[in-house]
Amino acid sequence: MPKGPIAALAVSLLACTAFSCGGSSNNDQSEQPTRTEQVSEERGSVPQTVLDIEGDAEDAIDQVFAGRWDRVSSNAISLAANWEDFLASSNASRLNDEQRRAMDKAISDLRATAQSQDALAARQAANDVSKVIVDVFDLFEHKVPSDIGRLDWQERQVLIDADRGDWNAVAGDLAQLRQTLNRAKPGVLAAGGERQTADFEASLNEQDRLAAAKDPGIVDEANVALELVDDLEGVY
Repeated sequence: MPKGPIAALAVSLLACTAFSCGGSSNNDQSEQPTRTEQVSEERGSVPQTVLDIEGDAEDAIDQVFAGRWDRVSSNAISLAANWEDFLASSNASRLNDEQRRAMDKAISDLRATAQSQDALAARQAANDVSKVIVDVFDLFEHKVPSDIGRLDWQERQVLIDADRGDWNAVAGDLAQLRQTLNRAKPGVLAAGGERQTADFEASLNEQDRLAAAKDPGIVDEANVALELVDDLEGVY
C-alpha cells in the first residue's frame, strides 16, 4: 500500500484518539461534584418530619391566638408523632441529650397547656419546640440559614416576655436577637438583602427604645419584625 494513504490514516486515527480522550476528560471533569454537592451528600436535605415539626409548632401558636384549643391539641399530637419518627431514624444519632430532653419537655408542656388552655404557657411551649428544631436544621443542608429561623423564635420570645411584663427578659431577648442578626448579616447581604437587613435593624432599634421605656407598644413592633423575618427568608 502506498505510504501516503498509510500516513493519512495514522494521522486520522491519532486525531480521533486525541478527540475521544479529550472528550472523556472533559466529561469526567464536568461530572466531578462541587463542594456544595459533596457537603449536601454528607449532610443530606432536611427530613420531612423536621419540616413538619417546624410547621406544627408555628401553627400551634397561631391556634392559641385563635382560641382553637382542639387544634393546639392536634398539633401537640402531631409533634409527638413526628418527633418519635425522627428519633427512630439514623439522623437522630447526631442529636445531643440536651436537645432530646428539651424537645420532649416542650412537647409534653404543649400537651398539658392545651388541656389547661393556658395561652401564655402554650405559646412558650410551642416556641420551645421551635428553638430546638432550628438547631436540628443545622444538621442538614437547607437553603435558608438556620440563624434566620432563630430570629423567628427569638422575636416570638420577645412577644411572650412582653406579654408577661418581664422587661429584663425582653432586654435579654433583644440582645440575643442582635447577636443572631450580626451572625446572619454577612450572608443576607451577600444574597442581596441590603434593604431587608436595614429594615430589620431599624425595627430592632425601635424595639430597644420601647423596651427601655417599658412601653407595651413593643408588641406591635415585634409583630412587624416577624413580618420582616419573612422578608429576610425571602432573600434566599
